[in-house]
Amino acid sequence: MESPFNYTHRSYRMSQFILGLLTMAALAIMLNISPLASRLLFGLPIVLSGFLGIVGTWYVIKGLDEPLTEKKVIAITVNLAMVVLILAILVSNTIF
Repeated sequence: MESPFNYTHRSYRMSQFILGLLTMAALAIMLNISPLASRLLFGLPIVLSGFLGIVGTWYVIKGLDEPLTEKKVIAITVNLAMVVLILAILVSNTIF
């Protein structure tokens, strides 16, 4: 049997993974081992966070009929912010 907050919980888990990946990317920049390693350790979590943000936003949209909780607000904020960040990166790289 499905839990009543299934989509909200999935989206919240995605936002937790996104925050963890962004923390890992920030630590990779702070450590700055070598330029190539830092580029990979920074770029890969950002790309994965973008993908998870899109998936998490999809889950938020599917769960719009569920009650508004703190988890849902956090999930909406983090997932949509990540989608906007990825879109800004894509647009800035395309224009410039």
